[in-house]
Amino acid sequence: MKITMADIYRQEHIDDPYPLYRRVREADPVYWDDKMGDDGAWMVTGYAAAQTALMDPRLSARRPHWGPDRLPADPELASAQRAIDQQIVVSDAPEHTRLRQHLTRPFLRRRVDEMREDVVRLTHHLLKAAVAGESGELDAMDRFAFALPAVSLAGVLGIPAFDERYLSWMLSLGLLIDDGPLSRTHHEKLLGGVVEYLRFFAGHVAERPGKGAAGRRQDLLQTLADHYTGGGFADAEELNGNLAFLLTAGQISTAHQIGNTLLHLLRHPDVYDRLRADPGAVPAATAEFMRYDASIQLTKRRVREPFELGGHEMGPGQEIYVWIGAAHRDPEQFADPDRLDLDRAGVRHIAFGHGAHYCLGARLGQLVHDVAVQAFVERVPAPRLRTDKIERSVMPTFRGPYKLPVGFGR
Repeated sequence: MKITMADIYRQEHIDDPYPLYRRVREADPVYWDDKMGDDGAWMVTGYAAAQTALMDPRLSARRPHWGPDRLPADPELASAQRAIDQQIVVSDAPEHTRLRQHLTRPFLRRRVDEMREDVVRLTHHLLKAAVAGESGELDAMDRFAFALPAVSLAGVLGIPAFDERYLSWMLSLGLLIDDGPLSRTHHEKLLGGVVEYLRFFAGHVAERPGKGAAGRRQDLLQTLADHYTGGGFADAEELNGNLAFLLTAGQISTAHQIGNTLLHLLRHPDVYDRLRADPGAVPAATAEFMRYDASIQLTKRRVREPFELGGHEMGPGQEIYVWIGAAHRDPEQFADPDRLDLDRAGVRHIAFGHGAHYCLGARLGQLVHDVAVQAFVERVPAPRLRTDKIERSVMPTFRGPYKLPVGFGR
């Protein structure tokens, strides 16, 4: 039977995709899979090919399945689809350059470093509350990994820290970005969730006063509202679509990466003991954790002009799936890649992307991750997994647990 990455949606590969990645990569690190995409697509699973695909300007970040000829008939759903198609993650220069200039300020090194004390304080507050009960058990995702980046990003954006609707909206947008079987089966229902998401941001942007007015706030929404009224965004769809992407990508990717790291700490007691003895070593270990099990496993590109990759000629319009998680286990780049090794030297992961599309929030995401993991090894006594069956994201683009039951105490 011919191997296909379409099997990634089977439960066994949702639980552990790495054996499938290995089989596809061994067949060919740049593999034509006629069961993926609309009419077949290239599967890039090798590290060198993945780096090239993420860097080369002859490849576009645009997604062909979101073209104007595929818009829903309903005007609100069509507007939501256009908003998704104008997000920075699927834009090319010059639009990508313009959007990046508008969205960068809150994520600059100085601004992120100024947030450290607040992130540390919030992290320890959340963990103190989580372990204060008599049960000796906590859900490390619900009570901690999801809550921490949500509050941090809410502060950056200037929106309420907790809203029970966020997760539902993020799931709708995430599934549409993934474009897997669930997305294609429930496309319009998921777009309905994105409509609500965009209304939420439109309402908050509308509340921001204009330049020179009283009551202005020091947050990203105020900055972007100023850019919007100054002509910095093409339209409200572009502005609100990018706000939804920032919250979704920052929240889900950071929360899942915290969850993935905690899970592997608990499955590797020697690694946990090492970091428990020296929590200050966590930041240096993060690159290996992200290589070993990244929360972002997949991104896509489309061929603009004839292009050669891995010895294959690719034609204009063909789609390329760049499997980041597979590239991270390429033995040509990483010796003994299926081993979690904190002593691995020079880990150059691509979990934050590579090139022009390198993640805007990478520094903030790593800060939140590192503080969370440090606090966990410091404050949670004798943690242990309550079950081997972990409830995970059903889409390969975003990999991580939704529930992570942890027992603790002697």
